[in-house]
Amino acid sequence: MPEKYDDSKFYQFHEKDLPDRCFLCSRDAGTLLIFRQIATMLLVHLCRDCIYENIADYLLDNTRPWLTGREGI
Repeated sequence: MPEKYDDSKFYQFHEKDLPDRCFLCSRDAGTLLIFRQIATMLLVHLCRDCIYENIADYLLDNTRPWLTGREGI
């Protein structure tokens, strides 16, 4: 499948992150949210409790630039 975005190298998960467990507390929470850890600039899965208590250490990163030359949305 061809890439749509110009930033694929910036969307890497932390090596210790597990998609079904919170990165900080390791709980198997019903809903995990993806945030960027400021210290490493890597993505991690966090539960709502942990993000609430540690919001200063994480960024919500939900923008992605299209490949150059892409027309329209």
